[in-house]
Amino acid sequence: MARRISRTAGDEHVMANYFLVVLDQAGHQWLLGLPEDSFDSWEELRQAFIDNFIATCEQRGNKYDLERIRDRKNEPLRDYIRCFSDMHLKIPKISHDEAMSAFIKGLRFHEALRSKLLRKRPTTVAELLATAKNYANADNAEKLIREDVRGAEQPPR
Repeated sequence: MARRISRTAGDEHVMANYFLVVLDQAGHQWLLGLPEDSFDSWEELRQAFIDNFIATCEQRGNKYDLERIRDRKNEPLRDYIRCFSDMHLKIPKISHDEAMSAFIKGLRFHEALRSKLLRKRPTTVAELLATAKNYANADNAEKLIREDVRGAEQPPR
């Protein structure tokens, strides 16, 4: 809705004027729809804006959100990695161990990768994701080879 406005030497007039500059279209529409003289201070305007748009803000995740992510049958490994990574980035201060445990628990249909990670546990999430990416690349290569073989088995036209 608006980029963050930090205090400009505590000057409410400057902050209120700058507020108009950083609003996006939805914020402008909201502001234009308010009755004239709706606010007596920057703090009232700020709080009304927050109250109106708080539900539309993306909330930070927690470790339980990460643990709910599971791979799906026939889902490319790369899609699971992307979904996991997107959620992981939304979670502040999650430990490497918690994140790695959630990733491994979520692997239900990629047994080879799960076995590898359980046998030789990575020490960081970055290491885990690099290993997973290598497996995803190998999966993609194997799929292409299978498709080529099937294509070669077809009689020529």
